[in-house]
Amino acid sequence: MDNIVVDTNVWVTAGKLASEAETMEEADCIEACIDWTKDFLSGKLRLVVDTESKVFDEYMANISDGRYPSSNLYELYNGIWARIEPIEIQFDEDGFAILPLAISFHDPADRKFVALALACDPYAPIYNAADTDWSKERHQLTQFGLTIHELCPDYIEQRMLSR
Repeated sequence: MDNIVVDTNVWVTAGKLASEAETMEEADCIEACIDWTKDFLSGKLRLVVDTESKVFDEYMANISDGRYPSSNLYELYNGIWARIEPIEIQFDEDGFAILPLAISFHDPADRKFVALALACDPYAPIYNAADTDWSKERHQLTQFGLTIHELCPDYIEQRMLSR
């Protein structure tokens, strides 16, 4: 089974209602994330999380209770351990993941996803839905052998143009 790293925004977006979308691109992104989540939950990929549970805690804190996919993630984490790959990464005194010196990532809160991907052998791909930082950092990350899967490229482009 292959490992993957999933940014919190994928689960959050999958938990939104289409009626909450402000643009057609966002509505398409919500649908894409719901479809991806269903495929993931029915598949065989392993979700990489840190051994301190910071990633999973962030997932659960940001997904609205009772909305898709909160119960699925909770069940996955607590029941189907073969689908969860806990990996130890180091955090600094501020609670941000420590990356190799050669890599700088603008958003310190997302460094944990980069650290988790790098801790896998082979490196795990990172899945993103709505965060523009991954597109901005793509060149640097791919130079280190990381792969970023953008589930919502049109929505990302729209967000980058509106800034």
